[in-house]
Amino acid sequence: MNAALSYRTRTLSALAATALAGALAGPAFAAGGATSGADAQYLKERADCEAGRTAEDRATCLKEAGAAQVERKRHQLDNNGSPQANASERCNLVPTKDRADCLARVQGPASPTQRVTTSGSVAGGGVIKETTTTTPGALVVIQPPAPNASSATQ
Repeated sequence: MNAALSYRTRTLSALAATALAGALAGPAFAAGGATSGADAQYLKERADCEAGRTAEDRATCLKEAGAAQVERKRHQLDNNGSPQANASERCNLVPTKDRADCLARVQGPASPTQRVTTSGSVAGGGVIKETTTTTPGALVVIQPPAPNASSATQ
């Protein structure tokens, strides 16, 4: 009985020592030790890729995680803006004649003459948005050709 109690006490002491070591090591890592915040984010993204928890294939996922890590280290990765604002900014790069359709796909139709349809899924390989804009045009009447006099005499 005494041996069982002694074993339990040693086990609890070892667990307490391990927990204390982890608690003391945490600030050292956060202060620029072996794992920075950027490195921790990269390791999480990489683990998600390896476990298949993303909508991308493994190779693409690992490539994107690595590219994001490089940009984080350059302080060029900015995830603070809204997805809506980011998408609208991308429409500014589209030629002027197509910009209204681009904005309609991002923000929704701006007029009753626009219609946006969405199909597909991210998991299925991509979401496809199509904009149809109806524009009034001039009425064109096509008349059949007048009968030819030479064909009428035959």
